[in-house]
Amino acid sequence: SYMNSINSIVFAYNNQFNVPQLTGELTPAPTVQKMTVVSVTTVAMCFVLFSVVSLFGLLAFGNEGHQLDSLVLDLAPERREPLVMLALLGVMFSVLTCFQFHIFPIRQFAAYAARKARGRGIEDEASDVRYFGRTVTRWLDIFSALVSVSIIVLIALVVTSLKTILDFIGAFAAAYISYVVPPLWVIQVLRKQKGFTWWSAEVVSCLALFALGSFFFVFGTYSAVSDAIAA
Repeated sequence: SYMNSINSIVFAYNNQFNVPQLTGELTPAPTVQKMTVVSVTTVAMCFVLFSVVSLFGLLAFGNEGHQLDSLVLDLAPERREPLVMLALLGVMFSVLTCFQFHIFPIRQFAAYAARKARGRGIEDEASDVRYFGRTVTRWLDIFSALVSVSIIVLIALVVTSLKTILDFIGAFAAAYISYVVPPLWVIQVLRKQKGFTWWSAEVVSCLALFALGSFFFVFGTYSAVSDAIAA
């Protein structure tokens, strides 16, 4: 459906959770201008790559029932061809790279939640209790990483359709992270400044983005779940 197509597009450009890590790696010091250049460059590169893949996929397989659930299945009959093998290796590399970028924010959040629950600061690991040569903080980090990876593997085993997973994540998680949370954060920051008004252009733009994100979140999730149940 058209709504599921929007879910896939939202998921494809969902990279907000990597911004803090990338900002911290900017040298000699992170600035808004530098991060803006990085953001524009990466989105432009993604747009070009997605456009090329979509164009050649359409030319190769058409759009009337000739495409399977993923590029891997589409190319399965020709998987012994050298060019196809190279393409599949590229897909494997991109999936492995993307996988760790998704796991890392989960580990960061789990570490933050565990640290707050224990009443410890970010620099308190050196004084933490040790078991088998590792601190409790480190053991919790390892545990959260193993649990998150196990859940992802379990979902992959239970839900065999890649399209169903991407549609649901694009609607439920990506739309929430990309379009719902950021405008609320900006509004919260603006409310603490003098002269705040709900009718300023920036606040109205944030409210419009929030409304769009809410639409993607609600109707996109409904569409993804409905298609999964129907299948």
